[in-house]
Amino acid sequence: MKRYVIGIALVLLGACVGIMLAPMLSAQQGTKGYSTTMIERTDLQNIPGQEVLVFTSEWAPGAALPMHVHPNGHEFVYVIEGEQTFHFQGGRVKTVKAGEVIYTPPDTPHFGENATSTSSRVVVFRIKDKAEPISVEVGK
Repeated sequence: MKRYVIGIALVLLGACVGIMLAPMLSAQQGTKGYSTTMIERTDLQNIPGQEVLVFTSEWAPGAALPMHVHPNGHEFVYVIEGEQTFHFQGGRVKTVKAGEVIYTPPDTPHFGENATSTSSRVVVFRIKDKAEPISVEVGK
């Protein structure tokens, strides 16, 4: 009986983890030439309701994300290798090279791309309301 209960508990735990990770995994696989890994997600103890997320991302030449926003979320992107080009609604474009950082304020429509012929790698830091999604595609 004890093994039966442990087995059911493991199945339920696996289902819960699968449900929680499904949106993140589909976002990772939805853009050709782009992969991302969440390496940290933690509550900000001195700011109730806020969390910080840290990702690493690798971009193949020509890879681009769709236009999106981070609802009530601050985004800092540090380019480790190569360069990234960021496009903001209204036409502003900013290219960020290795060793540089770009800050995107909350609710700012934007997208990033690797407009070069070589791969790029970045570290992304986001500070956001726990209740809000990580990102929302603009126009959907």
